Amino acid sequence: MDENRIQIEEIRNRLDIVDQISKYLELKPAGKNYQGLCPFHTEKTPSFIVSPELQRYKCFGCGEAGDIFNFVQKIEGIDFPETLEKLAKEAGVELKKPKVNSHIAKLYEINKLAGRYYYTQLKKNKEATEYIDKRGFDKNSIYKFAVGYAPGDFTLLEYLQSGDTKFNKKELLDSGLFTLKNSKLRTKFFKRIMFPIRSTSGKVIGFSGRILPGNDRGPKYMNTPETPIYHKKENVFGQYESRKAIRKENLVIFCEGQTDVISAHQFGYENIVAPLGTALTIDQLKNLSKLTKNFLFIFDSDSAGQEAMQRALILISQLNLQAYGASVNPYKDIDEMLQDNPKKLKTLIKNKTDLFSFLLSKKIEDKNPSNYSDINTVLNWVQETLEKISSQSLRSIYLKSLTNTHFFEEEVIRDLRKRVLDGEHFNSFNEEKSNNKSHSNISREEKMLALLLVHEEITIPEDFDLKYFINTNINKILKFIKSHKNVTKKLLLEEDFKQYIEDAIFHFSQLDEKDDMYKLYNLIKKDYYENKERELEKEIAIAETRHDNKESERLLKQFLKLTQEKKNETGDS
Repeated sequence: MDENRIQIEEIRNRLDIVDQISKYLELKPAGKNYQGLCPFHTEKTPSFIVSPELQRYKCFGCGEAGDIFNFVQKIEGIDFPETLEKLAKEAGVELKKPKVNSHIAKLYEINKLAGRYYYTQLKKNKEATEYIDKRGFDKNSIYKFAVGYAPGDFTLLEYLQSGDTKFNKKELLDSGLFTLKNSKLRTKFFKRIMFPIRSTSGKVIGFSGRILPGNDRGPKYMNTPETPIYHKKENVFGQYESRKAIRKENLVIFCEGQTDVISAHQFGYENIVAPLGTALTIDQLKNLSKLTKNFLFIFDSDSAGQEAMQRALILISQLNLQAYGASVNPYKDIDEMLQDNPKKLKTLIKNKTDLFSFLLSKKIEDKNPSNYSDINTVLNWVQETLEKISSQSLRSIYLKSLTNTHFFEEEVIRDLRKRVLDGEHFNSFNEEKSNNKSHSNISREEKMLALLLVHEEITIPEDFDLKYFINTNINKILKFIKSHKNVTKKLLLEEDFKQYIEDAIFHFSQLDEKDDMYKLYNLIKKDYYENKERELEKEIAIAETRHDNKESERLLKQFLKLTQEKKNETGDS
């Protein structure tokens, strides 16, 4: 464990999260937990829970969750280093200054000097300046984004070695700006418009180079490869230049390319970023979520752009963020649209649609609601998409939006709702779970799990049949408990279903002293049989509609058998 991590753990151990949060809001005991009005959104009924056992907080209204560092950083509006310094002072922990990595420092210096070099070369090349003028970039934009040009020679190496600081071969290679050919250093970027990639703190960490028109050597865009200071999965173009506007507008616009970002800034839309020649990643979304929870995706109007937006929907649903979509049709991209109609982007932002509804509208715009094949195609897309969304409440919301399209019959939507929602088909425990489920509306199975965790010794009564627990995640946890001796909360928190265990502990405040485990188990059994009955009733109705008497009789026998089993197990008829 590094020195910084040790100091963070020491601060955590010295400070109590309940004491610290109580400095900002009133907390009242709620069973083993504490609760209060959430400071991060407006509410009248407390849904903000603090767990002394976990030393974590969670709001079941807006989904905010974390530890003492997350809370102070969020409520004070400061970055992590400032938060660390503030809490260290309160905990009486003396922070040790991190040692400067000289190799990393050299890489930053090489990239900074290269950016300066490319910038000066731009105005020296007629072809490059003509291209920039044609794209409509003004002097302010060129300066703001430090747009440059990589000439077709080897003068960059000479420039870097002409100053007071000398760089060795490893440093130059690790910068991502050079390759090794025949034991000699060769410049990676030739005859390309250069866009510096800056970190969130403003340091140049890499470059994206675009070929000039008429040049067919190499890919259209070439980016710095992975280096010790540049990781493509974590960074987006414009993250430094757009950070203030993103905070101010409480919205980040995701587009496809660097020219889109620069054009948007030039027309006054500065809360915009673009991925860097790679698929959108969850790390990029996490980093930007520190600035806003609202994401608007306006990718190119081709099929690749639509697929990228669908991936964005799945990723963003894991992070409890708001996703919206808009289209630049009939234009190719944002840059082209702005050059022709600058005000259209403002209209798109104002009329943005939630991303699922947007993608659905695109999916059905050329489909015939009377054509079975078209209905099936869209239906499969909806089900496949929703089953990749981990949040039960989000799936429910998206299902409701299907009725607005008037594409599906109500019966079809009801059947889809049953398939997608019943049993909570989460993909895996390793996906990040959405936190926006209502705290006051926990299921019986979730309450059962919370009841089990109240006790120090976690055991499940021998006569409990786990087949009645249709929530696949809870079923897996209960099987784990039943098959292991001396199970503790600490052990469960170390397993890959940690998020469910944490949620169950937060649910302690929802338990009543009169809650009886066996009574709850019987209700869960009843739910199980009622769900099974509804499934069979649906299948029987479909068989009868198709005049399939043989199938209808077979299903009816199953139904009668199930009804008898229900009566034997629950006493209900």
